[in-house]
Amino acid sequence: MKNFLKIAGALALSVAAVGLLARQFHRASETGEDGAAVWFYDESAQRLYRAPRDTIPPDKHGVRAFVVAPRSAQRDQQKIAYLETYGPPLKTLLEEVRRARAAGQPFRGQIPARNSDFIQTNTLVRRETENAWHAAGSPEGQKIETEWRSWRGPNGEELVVCVP
Repeated sequence: MKNFLKIAGALALSVAAVGLLARQFHRASETGEDGAAVWFYDESAQRLYRAPRDTIPPDKHGVRAFVVAPRSAQRDQQKIAYLETYGPPLKTLLEEVRRARAAGQPFRGQIPARNSDFIQTNTLVRRETENAWHAAGSPEGQKIETEWRSWRGPNGEELVVCVP
């Protein structure tokens, strides 16, 4: 009987370990690279949701949201600084790069520099309260991307970008 209890206990621990590993694997697949996630904003439901860091906006539910708050803030102090999406040419390029990497192949196309006119024109930003999108490289787009840095928390502290 003692041996039976030992075997049953070992079996139960093994099943629990496999269950935990499966859960971790499932969570990693839901949150992308190394489990990293970012905020996205569902425009129709007007709510934030977490998405894998490598999600290319717009996805089927919404656009990327840059959320800020004081460093030691509670969730209710978080605020959307701005929303970001990509125009079709940039989205297509990024999806091609992703497909090549997923296939274990190098991407053979041209990847523009982050500050290139192509990237700055096809990265679109807007405030949560507005409908119009602006190219990130435009004067209004640059203002939208940086204005939150002058915002302050309830005790005058600087805000930082938050992740889920």
